Amino acid sequence: MNGFSGYGQTIVFKGQLLNNNSVVKNYTIIINGKPATTDDSGVFTTAISSSASQLTVQPSDKNYIIAYPTGGRVLVPKDPLLLTQIVLEGFQSNSQIKSYLASLAQLKDAAKKGQSETKTLQIKIDSIAASLKKSGYTNDDLRIARERQDGIDLFYPEISSTLQNYILQAQALMIAFKFIGVYAFVNVNALTQYAQTQNGFNQAFEKLYVNYPTYSKKMTDYWDDPSLPKAFEGIADTLIYGIGKNKIVPLNDLKNQINQYFQNLVPEKDKDTLKRQIQSQIAEQVPGITDQLNAMEQRVKQFLNRLKN
Repeated sequence: MNGFSGYGQTIVFKGQLLNNNSVVKNYTIIINGKPATTDDSGVFTTAISSSASQLTVQPSDKNYIIAYPTGGRVLVPKDPLLLTQIVLEGFQSNSQIKSYLASLAQLKDAAKKGQSETKTLQIKIDSIAASLKKSGYTNDDLRIARERQDGIDLFYPEISSTLQNYILQAQALMIAFKFIGVYAFVNVNALTQYAQTQNGFNQAFEKLYVNYPTYSKKMTDYWDDPSLPKAFEGIADTLIYGIGKNKIVPLNDLKNQINQYFQNLVPEKDKDTLKRQIQSQIAEQVPGITDQLNAMEQRVKQFLNRLKN
């Protein structure tokens, strides 16, 4: 479609914005200094000079950078009906900023080890930083990115360790329950071994319970993915309440009943019945809890993979 303006003949340029193989809807892009907004198909149109062979494309805010075409320089197709695709990447999580932060990590590691390639790495970092600034980053933006990465480096190991240790200790506790169901009525010392395992679980439970709000906030502060805190909260709620308080804690009553059995707090005539009841409850409840923990173990692994990447 051709038209006329005060500056000469114009044609319609048609483009589509993509991010992570999905269209970017209702987003305003800047084409040669003029705004154009995408529709629900990620498509935008704008009038350009019919003599233009190249356009400059810029994001309108700091949600995105132009990943392709390089430098935001778009060639105008000879056929104005053709759709030009423009690829965006997240401002906080794109290949350039990831390379910048990875190189910084390498530089820190090399400096600690006294390695000679620090100068080469610094040159690489400076080059990436210069490229990022051409994409719209400021020194403050780069500083914020470094601070976010420092936060991730600090809290990822702790969050990972807390979740994995909870699963490990809870699984060990279920094994211990099976053990006392068989051996505690033969040897009361089996309860001592169980108590040590229970103490390990209690510590793991307490660490997750106490730090749960902090971890969730740190994910909001440092990770550029709003779905991560929600995913973590779902996992933590299941471990703390769904499994811990609702399933595992009530099993302590069985341990108390075994203690009563050996402390002669139960009439002799009732001991055999109590023993069968305790063993039956362990046989009924522990396998189900174990299955839940195994499922949560896989869920935690998947979550930590997302958190790490």
